[in-house]
Amino acid sequence: MAQKVYLAAGLRSPIGSFGGSLQPMRATEVASQVAAELLKRHNVQPDAIERVIGGMVLQDMTESNPARIVAERIGIPHSVPDFTLNMQCCSGMATVITAAQAIALGEIDVALVIGMESMSNAPHMVPGSRWGHRLEHAQFIDTLKECTLAGSKMWDDPWYMVDVAEHHAKVDQVGREEMDEYAVVTHKRALDAIEGGRFNDEVVPIEVPTRKGGTKTFARDENPRPEISVETLSALRTVHDGGTITAGNAASINDGAAVGLLCSEAGLAKLGLGAMAEVLMPGTAMVGCDPHLMGYSCVDALNASLKAAEKSVDDLDLIECNEGFAVQLIACERAGGWERERLNVDGGSVGLGHPVGMSGLRIVIHLAHALKQRGLKTGGATVPAGSGLGTAVLLESA
Repeated sequence: MAQKVYLAAGLRSPIGSFGGSLQPMRATEVASQVAAELLKRHNVQPDAIERVIGGMVLQDMTESNPARIVAERIGIPHSVPDFTLNMQCCSGMATVITAAQAIALGEIDVALVIGMESMSNAPHMVPGSRWGHRLEHAQFIDTLKECTLAGSKMWDDPWYMVDVAEHHAKVDQVGREEMDEYAVVTHKRALDAIEGGRFNDEVVPIEVPTRKGGTKTFARDENPRPEISVETLSALRTVHDGGTITAGNAASINDGAAVGLLCSEAGLAKLGLGAMAEVLMPGTAMVGCDPHLMGYSCVDALNASLKAAEKSVDDLDLIECNEGFAVQLIACERAGGWERERLNVDGGSVGLGHPVGMSGLRIVIHLAHALKQRGLKTGGATVPAGSGLGTAVLLESA
């Protein structure tokens, strides 16, 4: 019989803007502070962790296997296996699904999961430089720019995410004004959550090194804009001439990390912890769809999770859906039959920001906190990713 799986604890850093407060730090450095605080806050010894699974998209060999780096930095024994997943924007949530499967199968009782990204530190590459260019020009390739591809030039699919968003706007008949109106909603909800203290239990202040050798504390999400309005957004230029997508109605480029602790019942007892939420098993999903309409993948994933758990969307008190673009959220809201009153109630990535490897885990952790805060029972979290991938997780408040 499969073991039950629980989210025992979850924390995250504040989300930094591109080139903002977290820019001096690598993704693993931010994640290490969050992970160390999670263990300290819940009196969990590093040797109690049996597996570490990380999610990160913009990896390079100076930060190879980021999960292992974090594990070593916080004192988890060398004998514990640690690995890092890259499922594009689904990466952080894929860590939860992968760890939950291992616990359900009885392989382990305690897992640490990490979603992390420093988009500010995405490297440039110079392909071909190893063997020399002779009479040819050499070009710097921006890995951050390449990250925004909806597929990959390696399989002849050169659409960028903004092209996919414009395609959704046409196919789903979503106009710019509606996108801008939603962008205001998600910023305002994020600001309301910050001011109302609803993130206090999940956000860990980060000590950021300064040039003078000291540190400064970064404690508040940097992205939400108090001055935002439909009028200010309507004045922004579109990315493409004649298009609808702007910097204001799309998720931004960001830095941050989230860390969760998953346990079986035996793991909870061993650690002397209660649970925030049960991860329903079955009740997780990974799916694929047409990369040119990648937004639909989160609807497909959530529906697959609900089917596996023998539930319907009406059973969900709250839904967290990652926002790559306002148009994607609106299209999925319609396709999924999701009521906005229970969708991204404390803001989403258009407002809070989207560190791509972090976001999937962030919304799982926040969903657990939001259910507890509101005295609600059941929620679903889902993420669409470039190239047409989607993941979903169902939680029941413990």
